[in-house]
Amino acid sequence: MKLVNAMVRTTSLDRIAKSLETVGISHFSVLEIKGIGEQVQLFAPYTIHKMIQIIIPDEKVNQVTGVILDSAHTGLAGDGLIAVLPVDYTMNIQTREKEE
Repeated sequence: MKLVNAMVRTTSLDRIAKSLETVGISHFSVLEIKGIGEQVQLFAPYTIHKMIQIIIPDEKVNQVTGVILDSAHTGLAGDGLIAVLPVDYTMNIQTREKEE
């Protein structure tokens, strides 16, 4: 399993969510994040983005990251970043089931 963290523009979130649904991804977490990077704002010391977190099987990583990349890309500074990390296992708190 992998954890896909995608830090994207707030304006891209709806487009990404709709695109993820087309490849069978309908459950994911969205967090508001603040960061400092290439994109500079006139009145704020940081930029507000959204971070999408998705835990998926290894075989879906290329498809999911491709969908996010296609949906979020504008070619401008501040488009975001995708990071893919290994997941050893997940545990459902309600059922106590462990999935590796």
